[in-house]
Amino acid sequence: MNLVEKILKNLVISDNQHQILYDLNCLSGKEITNKTLALAMNLRATGKFTNEQRVLLIMKDSPEFIYSFLALIAIGCIPVPVNPLIKDAELQYILEDSKAIGVIIDDSQYLRLDAVICDSSNIITDCVLVNLFSKNEYFDSGYLSKYLEVSDDYSKLNFDYEQNNKIAFWQYTSGTNGNPKAVQHTHYTMLLNTHLFAKKTLKIRSTDTILSIAKMFFGYGLGNSLFFPLLIGASVVVDKEWFSIDNLKMNICLYKPTIFFATPKVYLDILQNEEKFSPKEFSKIRLFVSAGANLPNAITKKWKERYGKTIVNGIGSTEIGHIFLCDYRTIETNETTLGIPVEGYQVKICQTDNPEREIEGYDEIGEMCVYPPVNTLSSYWNMPKTNNEKYKDEWYLSGDLCSRTKQGTYLYHGRKDDLFKVNGRWVSPWEIENIVLNKIPEVSECTLTAHLDENEFHVPILYVVNKEGTEEKEVQDKIYKVLKCSLSSYKLPSKILFINELPRNSNGKISKRHLVEIM
Repeated sequence: MNLVEKILKNLVISDNQHQILYDLNCLSGKEITNKTLALAMNLRATGKFTNEQRVLLIMKDSPEFIYSFLALIAIGCIPVPVNPLIKDAELQYILEDSKAIGVIIDDSQYLRLDAVICDSSNIITDCVLVNLFSKNEYFDSGYLSKYLEVSDDYSKLNFDYEQNNKIAFWQYTSGTNGNPKAVQHTHYTMLLNTHLFAKKTLKIRSTDTILSIAKMFFGYGLGNSLFFPLLIGASVVVDKEWFSIDNLKMNICLYKPTIFFATPKVYLDILQNEEKFSPKEFSKIRLFVSAGANLPNAITKKWKERYGKTIVNGIGSTEIGHIFLCDYRTIETNETTLGIPVEGYQVKICQTDNPEREIEGYDEIGEMCVYPPVNTLSSYWNMPKTNNEKYKDEWYLSGDLCSRTKQGTYLYHGRKDDLFKVNGRWVSPWEIENIVLNKIPEVSECTLTAHLDENEFHVPILYVVNKEGTEEKEVQDKIYKVLKCSLSSYKLPSKILFINELPRNSNGKISKRHLVEIM
């Protein structure tokens, strides 16, 4: 089987005339199929884009991103999407780590990253293709548009068929703790997740229109904007622009989406600009989904009060491909739950210091381990030691701390690698953050992290973004008062720092290591 052959056959069968909506234009499933096949044939004809070679996609969301991603898989190459705003040092690392022979890149990013790409010892000059968003004659490389020209024989493409669970595409982790790792996904990973999560759990239909704020270089966005709509036949809004409140308002007005995927930070931004959105503007959206980071209960409650809609909370990972736990139609509680496992995925909670020992009881916190459907288990590229640590007997050790309730739902308690000790006793940042966010409405966001004091002992520091119009001293006093009633003294922050915004990585997750620079 070739994943792309399956997708293209589905596009022809579904015959959606508005499969992709972008820049006030639309593309049909047949047009996408023709462009993808033409690109695949033309890339293969060069004789340089060969089997299992890695090709980086440094592109904003666009129809060309979709053609490129699919065409490479069709001919047996491995597309590797990366953030189009990637920094030089990280790109150098990924080029060296992946041994990529080619790059398909937007024009503005090529001008910025040309020197880094050319310095790579693995890159073949003829395999650097530039996607033009504007008319520009100043490129040494080939234009992607030339390879998209449809020829008479494009339908004769021989797909590269996977054998022995062959890898279809890579995704790099966000690298919040060290260098990013390349996760290798099979042809079945997103085929099965689309069927089990998007179709059976969320019940996305061909009549839906999907709008995802998460971009396609991010695994969450790749599923939302590429696999889900193209495999189900739903329409999808593809927007090259980065998220802004005004742009979101425009897209909702123009395209009338019915499914909305976003991160918790986006829902928070909307609530903080609620004067720009009336409940009527969201009335056509029947499903709101949140993932990419944990969704605070305070956001869920405010959203329900303001817009009368429920946000479906989920958790996934680059290593699994997409969401494997979600609270769609599960029992409502006073806490934001992760829900129950998506059909086809098994989940267990194991002792944090002994993954061989499963926790059988309720409410005890441990590490969440995931057993994905057959033929979808991923692995890290060229990291045998890490694979042995993170994948045991086909279970993936997620590093997420969770507990299971008597109702069978799962609660989130932070990341295992965020834990630190104060005076020999463990502190969970999520515990403190959760109390502050749920009990102090003056706080928009907060995060707790460990810093070394003058004696090189760990001390907790709480970073707070307070709401506009509130006094820092008043908020600080309130935080200490609430925490002293809820926590042991060793867990109390030694200092509270107020900042304008929390630093985030390219996937929208809070980057705690960058907070050190603020001190």
